[in-house]
Amino acid sequence: MTTPASPSPRYAWYGRVSTEDEQDPTLSFPRQLANAERQVAEAGGRIVAHYYDIESGTRTYAARGSGGLAGFDIPIPRDGGLQELLADAARRPARFDRVIVESISRLSRNSSVAFRVEDELRQAGVRLCAADEPMEESFGTIVLRHVNIGIARGYHHELMVKSRQGQETSTRQGWHTGGVALYGYRFVTHEHPNPHKASRGITKRTLELDPVRAPVVRAIYDWYLGGGVGLLQIRDRLNADPDRYPPPVPVDPATARGAWSRSSVWEVLRNPKYTGYQVWNRRARKKGHNRTNPPESWIWSEELAHPAIVSREEYDAVSARARANERSRQSVLATAARPTAKRDYRYRGLLRCGICGLRMWGNHRRNTTYYSCQPSHQRSKGIPAGHPPHVYLNEQRLNDALLPFLSTALFGPERTGYWRRALDAATEPERTAPAKERASEIEAEIADLERRLNRQLVNLEADDVTATLRRRVGQRVAELEDAIAERQERLVALARASATEAPALAVVAPLLDRLPVLATSLHTAPPGELRALFDALQLDIVFQSADSALDVAVTLYDGGRDAAVGAAQVGAEDWSAPPAGNHADGKRHDRRFRGVY
Repeated sequence: MTTPASPSPRYAWYGRVSTEDEQDPTLSFPRQLANAERQVAEAGGRIVAHYYDIESGTRTYAARGSGGLAGFDIPIPRDGGLQELLADAARRPARFDRVIVESISRLSRNSSVAFRVEDELRQAGVRLCAADEPMEESFGTIVLRHVNIGIARGYHHELMVKSRQGQETSTRQGWHTGGVALYGYRFVTHEHPNPHKASRGITKRTLELDPVRAPVVRAIYDWYLGGGVGLLQIRDRLNADPDRYPPPVPVDPATARGAWSRSSVWEVLRNPKYTGYQVWNRRARKKGHNRTNPPESWIWSEELAHPAIVSREEYDAVSARARANERSRQSVLATAARPTAKRDYRYRGLLRCGICGLRMWGNHRRNTTYYSCQPSHQRSKGIPAGHPPHVYLNEQRLNDALLPFLSTALFGPERTGYWRRALDAATEPERTAPAKERASEIEAEIADLERRLNRQLVNLEADDVTATLRRRVGQRVAELEDAIAERQERLVALARASATEAPALAVVAPLLDRLPVLATSLHTAPPGELRALFDALQLDIVFQSADSALDVAVTLYDGGRDAAVGAAQVGAEDWSAPPAGNHADGKRHDRRFRGVY
């Protein structure tokens, strides 16, 4: 009797080329595939599917599988990237039995991602192999796999450390370290100091003045430091004569607006390279979402690296004026912090629009002071589609609503009685009903999304699904999973909000007793003192224009030295209560004090 031979194992090959190692995908992928094919042939198998991506191996699991193949002519048929590989591995009937990579570092240099992918494949009945490891699994190969993953992660860490040190040294020597030329300058090319790199045509660059744009930078500094001219006025001056003041061109010319913006003017004023020094590490680009690093972490060249357009003193003067503007939003009056300011706005920096959450700014017209929010003047991309073109709030109406509340609830002689009634009202059971109702709605949305997700997964199991349809279904599955995750986060937030308890009167009363009785003084207090009081209370006001209501948050601190109570905080983020004059029917909204005027 002859025993039938078992079918040869079917392999799916996965390849990856890093976006950081300057590899050529048209050369690297064929080499990776050839190494994998050699091992598969020796094991008596065959490769039946090809998956590959061009991306960093350190990316998180959710960010992997982006492809990144635009502009490359790769002579290998592609069935998808990493995410498509995992989706196909879970299909039934199975398309392949094993997955092979040239080395485990090609799968990922992130150990958590590598182990997660390996675990998902194992759950689908698919084994992960590497061409530089034994093909059959054993105790030794499992240990080797962990060692290789550690080596891959250590290699990347070492590479990043050396790369950073190289950038720092290059900057201190005055070389340009990458990117486009700074506005106002153009590149000067130099022979590379390393003769081996110079023989390969590699060069180094510094900066020289651009005769057309350097005077524009000088003009921007003169206008700003001359006083009385702000960023918007400078922007308008520049845009009024684009031939004389050509606007900057972004890294991607396709996104160019052809005009100056407030942010582009500010970038000129805040860039220290205009002092003639080369500066690096101003921004955290890889993991900090391009945020600005603190100045003490910047790397400066040891000497002047290119011609200066402004002096170091002028650059520092811009910083000083920026700090003065910041203080004018806090306890220092605008006219005191900046003598060129024409008017003080009592609620500057304290008042936000309830629709978009952005700060409203002060205006004065026809003897009337008011605060406004106009989406056309905001830089934020998160403004809701239904935001009105203009939202206005008269300062006098704001005073009439806010000051009586503060006079009664915080600085009035009957404040303890007020808070006793307020805290009793805040603990009524019906106050948590809106949150529970919204939670039920979100749970219903999650159930509906999960039904849709299951239908898409059923589609993936069909035998006649094409590769194109699989990719489209995979994209839809990812969208549904993201929507479910977003709603689950909202559920958690609602549960946290519902579980918040109001503090006891015994906690609030000692904090109130530390405050003076000012019930009759707030309306006549000097503007500077009133603003200092607002800052001490950490006053935060949200204007709900649809309801003509204010959501007011204040924070009280125990300044005593008792270790058991020190720094105890009672704030609107922790509990809610109705404002003065609305004891019986005070409405809870976003856990803040609300008053309808």
